[in-house]
Amino acid sequence: MRQAEYSELYKCLASLPDDEHSIIIMIYFCGKTEQEVADILHTSQQNVHKKKHRILCRLNKFLKSQ
Repeated sequence: MRQAEYSELYKCLASLPDDEHSIIIMIYFCGKTEQEVADILHTSQQNVHKKKHRILCRLNKFLKSQ
C-alpha cells in the first residue's frame, strides 16, 4: 500500500468508536480470533463476527468515497 492509503486507513480506524476500534485492532493487528475477542468482551463469537462485518463495510464505503 502507498503511504497515502495507509494514512487514510488509520484516519478511518481512528474515527471508529472505542469498542469497534478495539475489535478491529485485536483481530487484524493482534492476530486474535473472533472467539478470543468474544471471550475478552464477554459476548458471543457470532456477535463479534456481525460487528466486524458491519465495521468493515462502513470502512470500505468510507475509503471508496475518498
